[in-house]
Amino acid sequence: MKELLIKVLLETHKIVYRDILVNSTHNLLQLHQIIKRSYDFKSEELASFIKEEEGWDNDIEYPLSDVMESGNPIMEEIELGTLLKEEGDQLTYTYDYLNEWKFHLEVIEIETGKLQLKAPKILKRFGESPKEDDRNVTGDDAQSILLKAMMGDEFAEEDDDLFKDPFESDNMESLDDYEEYL
Repeated sequence: MKELLIKVLLETHKIVYRDILVNSTHNLLQLHQIIKRSYDFKSEELASFIKEEEGWDNDIEYPLSDVMESGNPIMEEIELGTLLKEEGDQLTYTYDYLNEWKFHLEVIEIETGKLQLKAPKILKRFGESPKEDDRNVTGDDAQSILLKAMMGDEFAEEDDDLFKDPFESDNMESLDDYEEYL
């Protein structure tokens, strides 16, 4: 059995993340519950995970429940080991579709477990968790927040090319790719 250390970064204007340890046999529902607990979210809002595949039209959504009757498997049916197989694998997690809390998850370490981890475990908390009902990100996503930080106040949202790569490079796929600009 493998243990996965997952960094769960909340998309907000401040750096807020949690490091969560799970085993490969835990399911997405258990991951959903530990993320909520780690950020002190107590409501029972709808949520989903998205596994991004090559090309946005190939993305697979794993909802909490299949209210839209999409036919996609629900969280409870998917073991983490089937989606997160190696370091660097990522998921996007959205909680509360009205307030749209977005989280970016990345496997940062995989080890063969000596002890069987019975339940997911929070190993590290960084940054203050926002109040669940106090959503104050105004529609910016992680990319636009990063671009604003890199380019300063000159970067305005009225620009039609908001999501265009300002460095004219097609290989900027991860936040690590922008390291030299930070």
